[in-house]
Amino acid sequence: MKLTFLGTRGEIEARTRRHRMHTSLLVSYRGGNVMIDCGLDWLGKFERLQPSAIVLTHAHPDHAWRLQHGASCPVHAPQKTWRTLKKCKIDNPQLIKERAPTEICGITFEAFPVEHSILAPAVAYRVGAGDACIFMDQISCSSTIAAQL
Repeated sequence: MKLTFLGTRGEIEARTRRHRMHTSLLVSYRGGNVMIDCGLDWLGKFERLQPSAIVLTHAHPDHAWRLQHGASCPVHAPQKTWRTLKKCKIDNPQLIKERAPTEICGITFEAFPVEHSILAPAVAYRVGAGDACIFMDQISCSSTIAAQL
């Protein structure tokens, strides 16, 4: 499993070139590329990544609002996130049940509710592929990765 940090910025002004894109992580495994979160500033840049799927943590602008313009791949999120993203133009929204492992492109995602916002309920994910397993929490507007060996 390979992790690529695509962005680490929350809903604040970009101060440096390295800190310019909204928080997003690309998880790659055996040809599958799953993008976790896709904030508004990914508009016009998302297409070059060509992810196999997108997984959302919650519905704040810096994590999900690029999807108001649709997506060329399947988008997965918990029910509470889909309720908040009613205006998104996603053809076939995929449901991730909390505390139930879901396989996406050969990568297993398990959602755990975290406290973040009453209006945009959020989850963190345990992500596993092959012998690797991490816990990913993007709620703090920067990705926190804890590895489990």
